[in-house]
Amino acid sequence: MKYPSPQGIEVTPGSRVPEYLTTKHREVAFLNWWYRIASPPAPPDTASFQERTHFHRGRTGSQLLPVLYLFLIVSLPTGFFGTAFSSTSTVSVANFLGISVSTIVVSIAGLLALVIATIFNRMGMVNLAGSIVVVTFMASPMANIVLTPGGLNMIDLLLYGLLVLPLVCAVSFLPPIWVFVVAGVNSVFTIASLLLLPQTAELNALLTVNFTGVVTPIILSQLIVSIMAYLWVRGTTQALQRADRAEELAKLEHDLALQAEMAAQQKQQLEMSIRQIIETHRRVANGDYDARVPLSSDNILWEISGSLNNLLARVQGWRRDSAELQQVKFALQQAYEENRRLQRALHQQ
Repeated sequence: MKYPSPQGIEVTPGSRVPEYLTTKHREVAFLNWWYRIASPPAPPDTASFQERTHFHRGRTGSQLLPVLYLFLIVSLPTGFFGTAFSSTSTVSVANFLGISVSTIVVSIAGLLALVIATIFNRMGMVNLAGSIVVVTFMASPMANIVLTPGGLNMIDLLLYGLLVLPLVCAVSFLPPIWVFVVAGVNSVFTIASLLLLPQTAELNALLTVNFTGVVTPIILSQLIVSIMAYLWVRGTTQALQRADRAEELAKLEHDLALQAEMAAQQKQQLEMSIRQIIETHRRVANGDYDARVPLSSDNILWEISGSLNNLLARVQGWRRDSAELQQVKFALQQAYEENRRLQRALHQQ
């Protein structure tokens, strides 16, 4: 009995499993169900490098999507903790219950946006899907920062670290240069929010004493991650370009080898056909008018051999007609001689 392998190869029990059916390949095959949901369809082998790069960005983004879903799902319960003991004098029902409505709303909106981005990515609209993902994970920490009840506090500084996540999303889905645009927007928001938004007394005192020391690590992390991500994606793209060129060269060498082989076959066929035509001429010159050039219609000299065969057929027909005419002429001559002999015999009587 034979069993289908993940790649569609039938494997017989007791037979040696091919080397390419390793654990790594089985793990990749295990993700195929997710690729059918979130990844754009693979381009054909004849696709251009730009089309293949577009597909690779969509495939990389689809690999990142489960992590983003998990991040939003895990962050959803945090809306039920941490605000019950607000330092403000006014305590709402939500604060009393320990519920952060803004965090819950932001997380649910992020999940919906991520579902829409997954659909667009599956449809091959990678740039649009990437834009939605990047905006979603930029807006999520920004909204939590802006909507913090009672103003920014010391703990809210940790939220600025989440602004690194949109950079990862940008280099996964979008052309690499966009990572610097996202980093610039994050940096401007960081500076503006720390200068303009309401703050607690502790944070205000810290920023008054050492504003540069607070902002610099956040901006520096954006810059470092952007440069590293850009260089990584740039190097990967260049590697793909080199691989694409190597593949094109290999294909070109293969095509040239096939053309050389076809040319050698055509040369051999041409030489053999010429020898057959010469042999046919020799046989006809020796009186063998039944000789024909034995070439098929797929031969390069088919038209020449066909014309020669037609000519030989006509010559053979003319010779046959000439032989029949000679026989008739000889019969007529014999009849004429017999008629003269009979006439002489009648005159002698």
